[in-house]
Amino acid sequence: MASAQGRAGSGFSLSSLFGSGKSLIGLSIGASSTKAVEIKKRGKGWIFSAFESSPVEGSLSDQREIINPSSITDAIRDVFSRARIPNKEICAAVSGSGVIIKTLTLSVTNMKELNDQVLWEAEQYIPFDINDVVVDFQVLRKLKDNQVEVIIVAVKKDFIDQYRSVIESAKLKINVFDVEVFALQNCFEMNYDPPLNQAVLLADIGAMSTKMVICSEGVPLFTKDSPYGGSLVSLEIQRELKLPSIMDAEALKISGNLPQEVSEIVSRTSHTIGAELKKSLDFYNASSVGPPVSVVFLSGGASRAPGLVQVVSEYVGTPVEFLNPFERVQVNPKKHTPEFLESIAREAVIPIGLALRSGDSK
Repeated sequence: MASAQGRAGSGFSLSSLFGSGKSLIGLSIGASSTKAVEIKKRGKGWIFSAFESSPVEGSLSDQREIINPSSITDAIRDVFSRARIPNKEICAAVSGSGVIIKTLTLSVTNMKELNDQVLWEAEQYIPFDINDVVVDFQVLRKLKDNQVEVIIVAVKKDFIDQYRSVIESAKLKINVFDVEVFALQNCFEMNYDPPLNQAVLLADIGAMSTKMVICSEGVPLFTKDSPYGGSLVSLEIQRELKLPSIMDAEALKISGNLPQEVSEIVSRTSHTIGAELKKSLDFYNASSVGPPVSVVFLSGGASRAPGLVQVVSEYVGTPVEFLNPFERVQVNPKKHTPEFLESIAREAVIPIGLALRSGDSK
């Protein structure tokens, strides 16, 4: 994998971007919880082994910077202990305002000079000092007339340092830092056959943000991290009902018996998310960078909002369904019941996508 600043020694890499590796631990540090998953390789398939999560409310800023490191480290230790995961080599992810993703088409006469050209181009698009970021890239495809399409990712070094510190404090070894939108695509392609000559929109709706990727036949054509998530609903519920804490609002939100005023709040936020997905889809369609989107897959804890699938479908005008991270993963029914898998499926998507990369070398 080529890296425009591999000398930074961050461990950040996009090599084997769409999933490989035989070590099977994925760690996701989210705004509301830290999640760890273990899957095991068997032949050409995968076996689900363990999943645990631990709450970390208030430990990240709105920009996904870590503001309570000890809480995150304690949560990591907790999930590994309860899941009884012996392997300490992991793939973790970064996201938020410290991550910039850009797809560019470059004219290249000498592939040996591509590294320098990417670094020069990155300086034009990255809103940070180039010395403060780690830049990596991958060639997506070669086009006509000496043109290549590359995806560039830049991550602020202090972001990586923050996440590295809390993870290593929990006595884990980071094999790879990935980006959450790529983990989302990894999990999709692990479980589904991408449609030919069509694209899919994957949207993981978390506590603070909605991560989106539009991909076609293994290529990410559009990515976005939008600041709309489930915590907006919980905060609104807490405010309007004057509840003691956001956790009380969260519990009420996911209960099966919603008061009328709560249902109205959830509905408003569902429309906000639906409108945001439509705006992203409209931008993609107007850019004419790839084939039309034929289906939308939702995941993430906040995708549990009642009626969300119907609302999103009305906005985007395509079929909408939930991404099942266990569609092609073997599960021991004596160890994990269908009810348990259903209860964790929304939150397990990104951790499973990360686990697919945890065996990659730095």
